[in-house]
Amino acid sequence: MSRPVPGPDWLSFVARMARNPRAIGAISPASGALAEAMAAQVDFSRPGRVLELGPGTGAITRALVRHAGLKRMLALEADPTFARLLRARFPGLDVVEGDASRAGGIEAMGPFNAIISSLPLLNFPAHERVELVRALLRLVPPGAPFVQYSYGIRPPLPRATDLRVSLAETVWRNLPPARVWVFEAKPARAKAVRERELVA
Repeated sequence: MSRPVPGPDWLSFVARMARNPRAIGAISPASGALAEAMAAQVDFSRPGRVLELGPGTGAITRALVRHAGLKRMLALEADPTFARLLRARFPGLDVVEGDASRAGGIEAMGPFNAIISSLPLLNFPAHERVELVRALLRLVPPGAPFVQYSYGIRPPLPRATDLRVSLAETVWRNLPPARVWVFEAKPARAKAVRERELVA
């Protein structure tokens, strides 16, 4: 299903972080335990593809591929080096080079049943985080999860009246320990989005 790429992952990861630290929020690739904790939040029996944002070296991608298969995934990666690495490591994986904040064209590549994110949300102002998550949640049906990990005790998303944020799991077997958060649109928000789509 996958084949190794020469060279340790952390070397590629550190090199890219040194080049553009604002675009990378982790200090090392996700552990296998974190990858499995992220994948565990997805109901793979639901129709649609899994949209992975910022897969980097593919640590979480590997777990998702085991559960979903290559054909039921779409990886959106802004860094060209990481995008090439993903294509080499997972032949057949649909990898799109692009910025998640400008992912309007991604909707046509769905439908999607979940979003798995390694985006560095904490690198951006709070209001930008909320707007980005709102926009991306429009790509999935009501109740579908937007799964994000972070290293802090508090959630990476500030309180918003239309978004539900819950802690799914704390993963101690990761460097550093990470928390897995699930974002969902509250029912009123989901209804409003559907109504706007019908009017449009």
